[in-house]
Amino acid sequence: MTGPEGGANGRRPSVFLDHVLVPVTDLEAAAARFRDRYGLVALPGGRHPAVGTANMIIPLGHTYIELIAVVDPAEAAAFPRSARVAEAARDGRAFATWAARPDDLDAVRDAWARSGSELPPTQPGARTRPDGLTLRWRSQELSSDLEPSVLPFLIEWEVPAGLHPGEAEADHPSRAGDIVFARFEDPDPASAQNALENLMAGNLAFSVDAGARAGLVEVQLEAPGGRISIP
Repeated sequence: MTGPEGGANGRRPSVFLDHVLVPVTDLEAAAARFRDRYGLVALPGGRHPAVGTANMIIPLGHTYIELIAVVDPAEAAAFPRSARVAEAARDGRAFATWAARPDDLDAVRDAWARSGSELPPTQPGARTRPDGLTLRWRSQELSSDLEPSVLPFLIEWEVPAGLHPGEAEADHPSRAGDIVFARFEDPDPASAQNALENLMAGNLAFSVDAGARAGLVEVQLEAPGGRISIP
């Protein structure tokens, strides 16, 4: 199965792009680079307990860019997504992975189960902001082996209204807004295209090009002066 065919009571869950993960080795240096190159302001994020990473956030409205760095290699090595971030940073890739937000994570899991495809268990996540507020979520990998893929992991936020990271106030010099387009590469672009279309069901404008390694390679942000392309 390449995506949710229908949720609880036959309803197809809606899935939207939530954020993209930019792997970096130095958060402050990366924040300065994004401000100078793209006119984007990164806000202090926080430490992800027990998984070896920390982040800074570039809020864009309904979506955001996450600058993420491994700060404890021993912890990160034991957590597959953190290990993926470390590998992507070492390889100099623009993106480690991306996250999509379903309106009903359990409905997505039910749909996969009905298709005969078993998903790994959901994982709880949390980080504490500099102001002391703890943000919590559940995440779902769409494959157990974490091989390179165009598919995202899913995230379900457990935060009060208005506290999604994308909604934080930031005075971007570029006046950029949400991510409105994503470009992927895959050794089998036709199959990857079908998988993404099935999962996102029209909620993401994207393209898939042929490439040696599967994954996200570019996003475009809306902005008054024209779209901003990253990288």
